[in-house]
Amino acid sequence: MKRFSFSFLQKHQTRLAFLLACLAIVVYFGWINYESILRYTTFRATAFDLGNMDQVVWNTLHGRPFQWTNQGVDWFGPPLRLAQHVEPILLPISLLYLIWADPRMLLTLQTAMLALGALPVYALTRYFIPRFPYLATGMAIGYLFSPALIGVNIFDFHPVALVAPFMLFAAWALTKRRFVLFILFCVLAASCKEEIPAVVGLFGLLVMWKYKRPRLGLALFVGGIAWSAGAFLLMKQLYPGNQGNNFWYRYVELGDTPGDAIKNILRHPMILFTFFVTLDRLFYLVGLFRSGGFFGLLAIEWLLPALPDLAINLLNTNSPQLYSGIYHYNAPIIPFVTLATIHGLARFVAWWQVRHGETVEPIPLIVGDTAQAQRSSWPGFVVKPIKGIQLALTRAARNLWSTRPVTMVRPGVLAIVEEGALRRKSFHERMTDLSRVITPTVMQWVICGLVVLMVLLNNFIMYPKYNWLLADHTPGTREQRIEELLTMIPDTASVSASATLNPHLTRRQYVTVFPFITYLTLDGNMHTVEYVIVDVRNIVPADMRGSTFEMLNQIRETHLFCTIKQTDGVILLARNDVSCPANPEPGGK
Repeated sequence: MKRFSFSFLQKHQTRLAFLLACLAIVVYFGWINYESILRYTTFRATAFDLGNMDQVVWNTLHGRPFQWTNQGVDWFGPPLRLAQHVEPILLPISLLYLIWADPRMLLTLQTAMLALGALPVYALTRYFIPRFPYLATGMAIGYLFSPALIGVNIFDFHPVALVAPFMLFAAWALTKRRFVLFILFCVLAASCKEEIPAVVGLFGLLVMWKYKRPRLGLALFVGGIAWSAGAFLLMKQLYPGNQGNNFWYRYVELGDTPGDAIKNILRHPMILFTFFVTLDRLFYLVGLFRSGGFFGLLAIEWLLPALPDLAINLLNTNSPQLYSGIYHYNAPIIPFVTLATIHGLARFVAWWQVRHGETVEPIPLIVGDTAQAQRSSWPGFVVKPIKGIQLALTRAARNLWSTRPVTMVRPGVLAIVEEGALRRKSFHERMTDLSRVITPTVMQWVICGLVVLMVLLNNFIMYPKYNWLLADHTPGTREQRIEELLTMIPDTASVSASATLNPHLTRRQYVTVFPFITYLTLDGNMHTVEYVIVDVRNIVPADMRGSTFEMLNQIRETHLFCTIKQTDGVILLARNDVSCPANPEPGGK
């Protein structure tokens, strides 16, 4: 029976591998979409950032592009999203609200897109490792169920989350010679956040280097860097004050401004090791590679486009959540860790096949390319200077090797080199012996088992970090009573709502986050909200508890608001000149 089962798996491996990958996608979508929507319906989703994104998308659809008033402890700029983040992708996303104007539409979109990212992962692995289809299934599972992706997906909605599937589809399109689709996916990715065009630009360097497409890569590089520069200049112009950036407080250890930071790093490069080489940051990097079985370390050059976001995450000193291994900060890094894992695995499998005595033909990065075609794709005006530099460096190295100081240490250097060569030879011999026992076909199952084991281990390690994001119950009586209070607020009224109630009230022009009861309009005027609703039993973050009760006491003293209704720790207040009962209880008592 076992023999029949194994032969069946081998005979139908291509079809079964694809079906298993599709099953993994369906399971992921069903599970994560349920969890993210449950988080919303049990009032665990927060103003930052589901409420923010909901209001921006709703305002954009209603002819007020990128406008928001949902200000709070992390934003005091103008009521325009472009002053904080440049996310043109919100324009087409807003059209989805024609179908269903609800934050759950955003959550479902995000989950669906991240789940579909497994398709190019599967397709690329199948292309680069065509003989072993189940490895493609393993890579898809490693991508889908990595804690980094799960954390990105569950923590509200962020446009930058879509970078992961867009860049994976872009890599697939480039490999399949579908250059128009490649450009489209790159543009979509660049539209997700202000630094992502620079990420696309750095991917252009890989297009020049690895894919041997210098013109296309150069266009990506120049266009991406220019786009990011323009986006940051736009933010600087819109943001009030001299700082020009709402998030630089995370990097003040490097300098008061980005320019000062660059100067300090150039003058004192050891500052990077003093502040930023820590165990928690190293654990963060290990966690990124763990779900892929660490095969990404065999193709580390594919992380080049992820360097900007790795620097953003690792160089901050005020927000440890950036290198916690969850949250949306990892979204631009995930596709390149995945690509590195695919190419690293392909290298390992080819190396193992060679150890086993098999002949392995190199697979071009782009379908239909040959080594000769790749070499000839470089223009002569580029190739000649490079060859000249190579020749000059070779001559300089030979001259240096012949100088007296080098001659004196040459025996020691040669001894080290020879010892290293002997160690490598011994290692290869042992691996050759092992490959006779573990054939490439058996190695396929070993790798699949390793990836599944690493995914389970990674989730076991990271679960305490993302567990608090998950809902711990289904909607009950308390949620029903809160919904009843929310329906008492007119759709056109301005509101200040505590963090967990806020996303349920952001489909309106004016809304802010309690304990703030005023909002700024584009004309520069400050207005007081008409309604206030606060859940005193669920104050997020916890350090806002003091300021929340302080503002409630201030409201009580000024008698500006009266209590409409109070139930289960949720207080609904209305401004006295808007709507109050016949015998109001002033001040929200």
